[in-house]
Parts: sequence; structure tokens; C-alpha cells
Amino acid sequence: MDKQLENFEFAIRKMFAEQLIPEVCYHNLDHTLSIVSKVKEIGESYQLDKIELENLFISGWLHDVGYWGGVAEDHEKRGAEFALEFLEKFQVPKNRITMICQAILATKIPQKPQNLMDSIICDADLYHLSSDQFYDQTLLLKKENEQLTGKSVELLAWLRNSEKFMEGHHYHTDYAVKYYRPGKLENLNFLRSKIEELANAEMNSSQ
Repeated sequence: MDKQLENFEFAIRKMFAEQLIPEVCYHNLDHTLSIVSKVKEIGESYQLDKIELENLFISGWLHDVGYWGGVAEDHEKRGAEFALEFLEKFQVPKNRITMICQAILATKIPQKPQNLMDSIICDADLYHLSSDQFYDQTLLLKKENEQLTGKSVELLAWLRNSEKFMEGHHYHTDYAVKYYRPGKLENLNFLRSKIEELANAEMNSSQ
């Protein structure tokens, strides 16, 4: 299926260029490439076979295509529906399409992975929580949200929501718990310091 995968990636890259609106500045090609890289990293750590790695590769590419039109709500459902139709054109067997669609749907917050493949893409999708680019990514996600909703969000309120999300989140694979969780905890501490700094500045300015 190597040639099919090449054709698949070529077609998807072309559609990203043609269909992704500029306002989607976080869930874009860069984010997708990061997830494709991370599902490979985690998948290989579990010594998954060629077909399983291919399924993860495809899932990583398709997991956020539901954002292309600029609507966040139910993007996972739209992504799965797109995958179902699109992958049939590449003659991917139905049982594999079912697993890929399930993995895409599993990334919906709150994440509810049903198996290892689901868990891997869920952890890859939220890898940025552990990244040294975390704060910049958080601000980029804020910008995207504001551009898609047309509503401005105060930074302090956004960061407090981010803190709440991180506190409620957990990685699903042993690999992510070992390698991603420590960075996530460091980022959570950094986030709390930023919240305290902004809250103090806000309080001082009101006095």
C-alpha cells in the first residue's frame, strides 16, 4: 500500500491547501504534521505492525479535516464522515476504515479511547500540552477560537480555562505518561505562574 499512501498524502496535502480557511491557524497543516509524527513515534514504541502504523498515519492526517470550513463543533464527526467517503476511493478495506473513523471520533473531548490505536491518536493530539512550545500553542489556539467565533476572550480567562482543562486531562498510553506527562506538569506550573502574574497585575490596576 506504499504507493497508495503516497497518493493519499499528496491528495490530502492538496486539499489542505485548497480547503483550509486562513482563520484556522491552530488546527492546520503544521498541527496535522505534528500529530502524524507523534502517532508514528508512539506506535513504533509499541512495535505495531505495518498495517496498524498505516492506520495511525491515515488517522493522524484526517483527524482534524472537519475544521477545514472553520467550524469547531462536531469536527470529529465531520472528519469521520469525510474519511469514510475519501478512503473508499483509495480502496482501503472497510474494516480498516471503521478503525480509522473510530480513532478520529475518539479524539473528541472528553477523549474516550476504546483501544490502543485510539489511545495513541488521543495522546498525539494533545502532545502540545507537554511541548516546550505549549504557551505559544495556547495563544495560537486562543487566536483561532476568536477568529472562528468572532468573540474576543480575555487572556486571563483563557488561561484559567486552559488550566482547568489540563488538570482534568490525562494521557492514555504508558508511553505518553512516561515521556509527555512530565513536560505537561512543568507547563501546568508555568501556566499557573502566568495566571498569578496576570491576576496580580489586574488587581493592582484596579486599585
